[in-house]
Amino acid sequence: MEEKRTNNKPINKTTPNFWKWAFLVLLSIVLGTVIWVFSQLTAVIQGEPNLTIEEPRTDEMAFQIQAHKKDLNQLVTKYIDEELANDQVDFEFSLEDQAQLKGTFQLFGHDVQFALFLEPFVMENGNLQFKATNISVGTLNLPISFAMNMIKDQLKVPKWVAINSQKELIVFNLNEFYLKSGIHFSANKIDLAEDDIRLTVYLPAD
Repeated sequence: MEEKRTNNKPINKTTPNFWKWAFLVLLSIVLGTVIWVFSQLTAVIQGEPNLTIEEPRTDEMAFQIQAHKKDLNQLVTKYIDEELANDQVDFEFSLEDQAQLKGTFQLFGHDVQFALFLEPFVMENGNLQFKATNISVGTLNLPISFAMNMIKDQLKVPKWVAINSQKELIVFNLNEFYLKSGIHFSANKIDLAEDDIRLTVYLPAD
């Protein structure tokens, strides 16, 4: 009687579980997204409003000027192009019916257009405070604080600008902003509806 031979192939128990790995990858993406969103919802505070009221200096000459939105928009555009060039974010700041910060930033690898609308106020020491009133981010409906965090993360912000996304405020500390020539400014009045902007200009006496 002949013996029957069996040729059973060994079971490969090391075959990778692709569904398991796919789940882990998906889980890591979801967790990463949640952590990123949480970080964007966390209030961002950069710098602080400068409340110092400076006394007149004997080595400076001061005089007041009345400007219009068109004039300041040209100056701001020139300053941004020369001092705040940013390869990551294309943006512009202008004074219209409200102050407007417009541009694009990266969201999940895509360029998204944004427009942040702000109401300006003159502070007691001549600095400018801007209160965010509305935000437009493509077709998305995002909280103002979230969008401000995104803008701050990708925007090259000068040291004399303070941002508080929790209070939805941006402050231009003009008493910390000096041109290379030593000229600096303080604000006396800003009425965008009437196109009436008044500044004090300080010139080095030398």
